[in-house]
Amino acid sequence: MKTFHTLELPGRTVRTSEGEEYLWFSGTDYLGMGHDEIFRSVLSEGFEKHGLHFGSSRNNTLRLSIYEETEKLLARWIGSESALLVSSGIWAGQCVMKIIEYVVNTSVASRTIQYHYAPKVHPALWGNDRKICFDPWSDWAQAVVHEVSESPEDTAHIICTDAIGSPIVEAFDFSIFANLPSRKNIWIIVDESHTLGVYGKSGNGLYKSIKALEKLNVIMVSSLNKAIGVPAGVIACSNKRTAEMIRNSAWFAGASPPAPAYAYALKRLIELKHYKAKSALLASNVAYFSKRLKASDLFQSISGYPVFCSKGSALFETLLSNGIMTSCFSYPSVNDAPVTRIAISSLHKKEDLSHLAEVCNQFMKSIEA
Repeated sequence: MKTFHTLELPGRTVRTSEGEEYLWFSGTDYLGMGHDEIFRSVLSEGFEKHGLHFGSSRNNTLRLSIYEETEKLLARWIGSESALLVSSGIWAGQCVMKIIEYVVNTSVASRTIQYHYAPKVHPALWGNDRKICFDPWSDWAQAVVHEVSESPEDTAHIICTDAIGSPIVEAFDFSIFANLPSRKNIWIIVDESHTLGVYGKSGNGLYKSIKALEKLNVIMVSSLNKAIGVPAGVIACSNKRTAEMIRNSAWFAGASPPAPAYAYALKRLIELKHYKAKSALLASNVAYFSKRLKASDLFQSISGYPVFCSKGSALFETLLSNGIMTSCFSYPSVNDAPVTRIAISSLHKKEDLSHLAEVCNQFMKSIEA
């Protein structure tokens, strides 16, 4: 596949270095925060108040209060007891995976620990004893429930999964885990990088619904550099003790924090309920496109979710020839099959969505002829 370059941040459109302009339907900036004026304004305030970066450990003698202030508000928004800001989403996951066995062994008396890795779980959650699973997610989840139920009570279990399938979109039914036995030594680590900011009444993700199962100790990790628009990551914990163990670890203390100006901006955007408003606008755009899309069989998609996937590159080439650029590349490794991935954002106008639907409908007719 051809690689394109641009000198400008893509929004609803993108201009390549060769001067060609396309409608842009890809990436993970679902809420369009890269071009959001309110975000730009509060970020500017953050730079004025807190400077360009904070070159220090978060556990140093002198600490910037904005981090703790933002973490408290972020935890309330997500629905967790505690939250920690880190430099990226993948480090949020790896920081947890580095310390999870210590957390488990400190929290409950366990003879052994058993890991359960979901199919295609993101590398952020790769850790000890990882085994690749090729089963459908629901089959894997049912098997996990059975294995946990049949295991000795002094075996602790760590379940690692994404909140939603990516790059191929797939919904996961977490209610399956309501059938787990009531034990204190079952943990689930969920990567919400593609749902935080997109799902939930306030765009606050799936954490509350998973926690409501009341069968699991829940740790959520997420990139904030997708829908949320902040170059950072978050670790959300169902109890403060877990968060303190992570915070006191060398993995957290030894890592540089995100820029404090972005922590300030995140705090202000949550206070302003801006993510809730942007999430509602995104939902409206997705509904508008879905209503006009007659070629729904062309895609693997989820009702209300802004991503539409089609295997292969034929659709990508057709869209490109009609002035629409999506993405089509191998992910997460170069050996994976390429996927044409369409992503709708809150920046798109109705005419953009109508044009996209029209081209997709025409493409479907051409392959059916």
